[in-house]
Amino acid sequence: MEEGPEPHAPIERVVEQQHHEHMHAEPEHQRRATMISAVTAAVLAVLAAVGSLLSGHAANQAILLQTQASDQWAYFQSKSTKGHIYEADRKVVEKLARLNGVAKEKYDAELAEFEKEARRYDSEKADIEKGAKRLEHESAHEFHKHHDYALGIAAFQVGIVLASISILVKMRALQVSSFIAGIVGVVFVLMGLLAPSAGESVPNEGHAAAVFKIGHFDR
Repeated sequence: MEEGPEPHAPIERVVEQQHHEHMHAEPEHQRRATMISAVTAAVLAVLAAVGSLLSGHAANQAILLQTQASDQWAYFQSKSTKGHIYEADRKVVEKLARLNGVAKEKYDAELAEFEKEARRYDSEKADIEKGAKRLEHESAHEFHKHHDYALGIAAFQVGIVLASISILVKMRALQVSSFIAGIVGVVFVLMGLLAPSAGESVPNEGHAAAVFKIGHFDR
């Protein structure tokens, strides 16, 4: 996933220029504050890059899992269709045999075979349905992680901008705000990293039914 130009890049260039021009003209405490803001911006930039990698990986995993779930739903539908065909064939054979006065004993074996095949497909599609729902649940989990990472990146970028501006205008409040934005970003990234795995939370029946209907109407 390609990222556009970072919003803080022009500000960082101006800050660097101002830093070189006024480094020796500032008092000691001001130089220290400037150095802290510069280091803060650099650290937040590194964290934003890490968060971007994590966010991209989570988004790619969500898309991959959803594609696999769609394949499973297509397979489920094929099994369901075959099962319905066998069930319909059984009913047709039974009706025709009765209309023609054929003794039930003569076509019982055929009816039993149709019934056996229909039940086999029903049994097979149950496992396929379970796998499709699991994949969709895992996909939603990965997308939620991607959302947390994206919020963390946004907070890091805000922190970088605030730290850069604090160097220019020499405002302590902006420097502190950049620290807070960085902490918020770290919290969001940790929420994504430490989120319980998809297997630890099983979707409820209502959610599963909704997913089932969506999977069918989308096809």
